Amino acid sequence: MVNDQMVNMRNILSILLAATLCLPMSAIKVHTIGDSTMAEYDESTTDKRGWGMYLGSFFDPAFVTVNNRGKSGADTRGFYTGAAYWASVKSQMSAGDYLLIQFAHNDEGTVTYGMDNLEYAAYCSANGLPAPTDARGTNPQTTYRDYLRLFIDEARELGVTPILVGPICRKYFSGNTIRRNGQHDLGDKFSKIVDGVLYENQSLPAGDSTMSYVKAMKVVAAEKNVPFIDLTAATRDLYLYYGEAQCTQLLFCTGDNTHTNAMGGNLIARQAAQMLKDAGILAGHISIPTSISANPNAIAIGDTYSGVPQNKEFLLTGFGLEPAEGTVSLRATANLALSTDKEHYGATATVDYAGNTLFQKVFVRANYSEGGEQADTIYITSGDIALTVPVTASVLSLEGGTTVRVEWPLETKPAALPLDAIRTGPVSGVMTMSLMQTTDTKNDVLIDAATGATVVRFHNADESGAKTNWPTEEIDENASRYIDFSLTAPNTMDVRVTQILMRIGAYSTSYMKCHINTGFGDAFTDVHTIYEAAQKALPNKEMQDIILTPTLTVPAGETLHMRVLPWHEHTSGSGKYILLRDVTIEGQAFAPSPTGIQTPSLQGRSGEATKIIRDGQLLIVRDGVEYTILGHAK
Repeated sequence: MVNDQMVNMRNILSILLAATLCLPMSAIKVHTIGDSTMAEYDESTTDKRGWGMYLGSFFDPAFVTVNNRGKSGADTRGFYTGAAYWASVKSQMSAGDYLLIQFAHNDEGTVTYGMDNLEYAAYCSANGLPAPTDARGTNPQTTYRDYLRLFIDEARELGVTPILVGPICRKYFSGNTIRRNGQHDLGDKFSKIVDGVLYENQSLPAGDSTMSYVKAMKVVAAEKNVPFIDLTAATRDLYLYYGEAQCTQLLFCTGDNTHTNAMGGNLIARQAAQMLKDAGILAGHISIPTSISANPNAIAIGDTYSGVPQNKEFLLTGFGLEPAEGTVSLRATANLALSTDKEHYGATATVDYAGNTLFQKVFVRANYSEGGEQADTIYITSGDIALTVPVTASVLSLEGGTTVRVEWPLETKPAALPLDAIRTGPVSGVMTMSLMQTTDTKNDVLIDAATGATVVRFHNADESGAKTNWPTEEIDENASRYIDFSLTAPNTMDVRVTQILMRIGAYSTSYMKCHINTGFGDAFTDVHTIYEAAQKALPNKEMQDIILTPTLTVPAGETLHMRVLPWHEHTSGSGKYILLRDVTIEGQAFAPSPTGIQTPSLQGRSGEATKIIRDGQLLIVRDGVEYTILGHAK
């Protein structure tokens, strides 16, 4: 199958030869699209880690880079139709790249199971029922397959090789196996509409795979002649190897059966890389280390501000180590401090290991006093083993700027939306909402250890803005439900956002959770989660002070959006609220940079790599040597 796929890819590349004779990129890109189990997470806000965060460390960075675009809460339809997702991924692709596609968790639905949610919405409309506010959900026999086909076809049109990846299992143990729904087969409980009648709680015999999303993906892979990586079976075996107790303790986030922590995400990425290598996909550029290694093997902080600390992390791993016990010593250069417990930081640290296995999270705090391009190094030694982790940053000075601020006190219920911000400096800002409503205010909420101040309550709403029940059993954000706060830079100045503040809480519930995401423009592109209340719900009738220090530059004339995306986990119903107050975005305005900040190349790499096409074959040229995509010198 892989050889056939290579032939297909070369045929496509031959057609595109005139347009893509020489592609000035430093490496092949592996683009990953999927859901929250793959996505990126901010190390300073959550212990949740998507496996896509670690995949890049198993590739040779001189030839292959990973563009992880997994998105929390995404199903196939939402990712395809969302302007900030599939369209933006396609804009980053070029001929010779690869695309890993992993979906199913959210395709299974949150209102009805195994149904296309638009079909269910039409049923509700026809029967006078409230329309669902959550648009997620596809059917494995129809729309799920359709959207997988669209990703495949459109990737191939760009000369990109698509690969289908089975969704990782949920940690749904039943004795010595993973339950059927944990392996994304809803045959034990699903819904369907037949001749205009809704049937819920339907079931199928164990051998019937009609409601299996993994089986549906396999069918599409065979139909489209696309490689299929069965990460579903691989993660099932991984979980069974560890057992339920150790899976819970070592691999998953607290109280979470779906999302992995650093160890779980790393092990799954390792397994995915090994499976790609075994399938002959970029095999010459994949390395699965058994000695001590760092993941990631380089830390690119990107843009940061002088005097504002940045927190990063990496994993020290080793399997089958000899000797069976030992100590690893770490040393960092001047701008960095290290910690193994996230409390005590210093220029050095030590890690002991035993049982031939090492797995340790190392926290890195970077703080720069001077602007410009910065390069530091973390040195790691153990016996005869010595390796380095380069750390790079582009440091921006905050001196000489004009202070700007947009504020929404939310001490009273807004009379109308959009709600203009209180402004300081040459900026503007407005508050808007989608599938939410401002209900009323309350003054029995704890703020600064006292009660009495008024707080605005927000509730789930339908498209008309009318209050409606929260969907049941949601475990992640709904990208269409949010409270949006924006800052627009003046046409003549860039704005460097230095701080985001707010007070946030819940009312009449202990199950309210949320993400805070940032993105740019009406399409909400370049999305980042900067805060997460997902492992631990927001406190009931108590406001938390949130102080965030992201590094965000809003170019002149453009708009930054900050969205609070709430969901109510476990239970449905009405009368459960998220509380917001004193929302503020602060920054400094500067004359626009004529060139912008460029992220520096990672240290330790040799010359620039270039993709070329010769005789219909994709080659990479580095230091005067031509390589095939399997890594073999020609």
